[in-house]
Amino acid sequence: MPRDNAALPSSDGVGPDPSTTPVRPPGRVLMLLQGMPFLFGLGFIAPLIAQLLERALPAATQTEWPLLVGLAIGGSWGALANLRGRWL
Repeated sequence: MPRDNAALPSSDGVGPDPSTTPVRPPGRVLMLLQGMPFLFGLGFIAPLIAQLLERALPAATQTEWPLLVGLAIGGSWGALANLRGRWL
């Protein structure tokens, strides 16, 4: 059975040789997917809430507070969903 070269120390004996350390892209993808509820809250729910506020209050279309309210609600809801593991 072949030995894993990543576990062997480098020639100077300090640690594994970086050129032989395997790159694990699936791990990086999984780490990105773990933050998806937060990104969904910021990228979809926040603009949706801002548009709903602008439709409900037409005088607020030229101000920035509906977007700030949407970012606050969507970001906090997404962060809570990320921590708890569910949206509700």
